[in-house]
Order: sequence, then structure tokens, then C-alpha cells
Amino acid sequence: MQTRKQAILRAVVQEFTTSAVPVGSQALQSRYFVNLSSATIRNELAELAEAGYLAQPHTSAGRIPTDSGYRYFVDFLMDLEEVPEQVRTYIADELRRAPADVQGLVERVAMTAAAVTQNAAVASAPLGSQARMKHVDLISLEPNEILLVLLLDGNLLRQQVLNVTQAADQLALTELSTRLNAALAGRLSEDVRHHYESAALGLEKEVVGSIVVALDQYEKGAENLVVHDGVRNLVRQPEFAESARLQQVLEVLEETRYLTTLLRELIGDSDLQIVIGSENASSQLQGCAVVLTNYGPSHRLKGVLGVIGPTRMAYSQTVARLRAVAQAASDRMMEN
Repeated sequence: MQTRKQAILRAVVQEFTTSAVPVGSQALQSRYFVNLSSATIRNELAELAEAGYLAQPHTSAGRIPTDSGYRYFVDFLMDLEEVPEQVRTYIADELRRAPADVQGLVERVAMTAAAVTQNAAVASAPLGSQARMKHVDLISLEPNEILLVLLLDGNLLRQQVLNVTQAADQLALTELSTRLNAALAGRLSEDVRHHYESAALGLEKEVVGSIVVALDQYEKGAENLVVHDGVRNLVRQPEFAESARLQQVLEVLEETRYLTTLLRELIGDSDLQIVIGSENASSQLQGCAVVLTNYGPSHRLKGVLGVIGPTRMAYSQTVARLRAVAQAASDRMMEN
């Protein structure tokens, strides 16, 4: 594409993203191209429309970007916006206060992404091939009642009250947790299971058995843990003024199992994926743009973070802020 056409396409995308009103040649001339005549700009707009990058909703209206126009902008013209310091501070503060348990953390990640991008946000739990135990604490509640505090790789916290058959005071529980940490810290769930199978009957076997169950539940549950936030942001967009269009997106967001599969298919092996309008395989999302990235404490433990909004999305701002949230979430999970 010629340089002047690129500049005009960029201006149409930026103007339409802000105003949601079709962009005409006079608006472009007064705001972007004072050295070009309206006739020249009209000719360029017509050629961009003929090439499929712009559309004209009505004969007398200005132009709006097509899915192809947005794709060209994203692939060749987009410069990421600098994330303002106050936004970075907000992201850091929100995730610093995020709960340590996996569901609470994922919910906070989605909430933060929705707030800073003003779109609907989705986040899946970091998922690895196997859960890895990091640390265990045992706290006496009653003679036969223990609080199990289990920390997994990625600083994901699981807490559970255990009713055990063998009474134990705090001193005995501290000694047991010390032994278990020495033997199992950093071990995968398969190793913990082997330890359980070889343990003698008694308190240790009961506790390790509960740890095995917690690891299994995490590995199965994390696969389907996807949360979303910020639907109210979609309601404010003119593209979703019709309840039928909004309902289509809500159906996707509320179907957790389908959404989990969809996110993984869309992100694939890349660390950033932008899917625009008709590029979406899901018919319910063909009027939307989906921007996805990865986050997590390691290359092995990764979740998907993304936003869903209209194709008239502020892509350069959204991508920059989504990456900032993903980086802060990853940092939070790597804290000791």
C-alpha cells in the first residue's frame, strides 16, 4: 500500500475508533491532512474502499474500516501506546493485593484487564502438565481438625480443613510439615502420589492423601477455570445497543467449557493473538475483536488473558495495557 493511503487508512481507523461515526474527507482534511485537497482525500478513500479496506454504510456517509482494514492497521500500521504511569500503578496495586488462591487471582486478573481496557475481559487459570507442590503448612484447629495450607508452583494457594482420625497438637503438626516439605517441596503430583502409597498408616498418610486429592482437583479444575469481567463495558458500546448482539457474546462468555477450548485454540503457540470480526470461527463473535496473550510464572505454567470488544477497538492501547496486566500477573505469581 502506498504511503499516503496508509496514512489515510490509519487516520480513518483512529478517528472512527474515537467517534464511532463514519469518517468523511472534510474531517480528515481539517484534522490530519491540511496540505491535501478534499478531492484528493475522496479519491484515496474510494480506492481504499475498492480494495476492501473501507466501507461506506450509506451513499452520503463517510467511510468506516472493514475487518480487512483493521487487519492491515494491526499488522502494519499499529504503534503501541505508552501505558500511562497512573494506569501502571493501578495495575500493580490491584495485582499486589490479589488473593493467593488460583480462583481469586484469576478473577482479579480479569477484573483489572477489563478496567484498564474498557472491554470485557477473560482469563483462564495457568495450566501445566502436572501440579507441583511448593510448600505445605499444617495448623491445629481442634485435636482432630487440621487446616491444610498448600502452596503450588506459581504461588497458587489451596486451603482445606481436614478431619483426621489421629489427634495431633501443633508441635506434632509442625514436625510433620517440616518432614513433608523436606521430602516433597518442588515435587510433581506423581511424586507426591508415590510418597502417599509408600507411607505407613497414620496421620502422615491421611495428610499426604489429602494433598494428592488437592493436586488432582487443581489439575482437573484449572483446565476449566475461566472467568470474565467487564460485560458492563460492552453495554456502553453502540455496537452492542441491540440486545440480540450482546446476547450472542454473553452466550460465549457464560459457556465455560466452550470458552476454555476457544481461548486455547485462538492463542495457539503465540504470545499475542488478535482475531478480528469475520476471522472468528465462532459465529457469535464475528462482530467482535478478540485480543489474547499469555501470563504465568513460567513457560510451563501458562494461562490465557484476553479482551473481547467491538472491532472498533483502540487496538494500540488495548494491546499495550493487556500486556502490562499479563506482565504484572506473571510477576505476582513468581513472588516468593
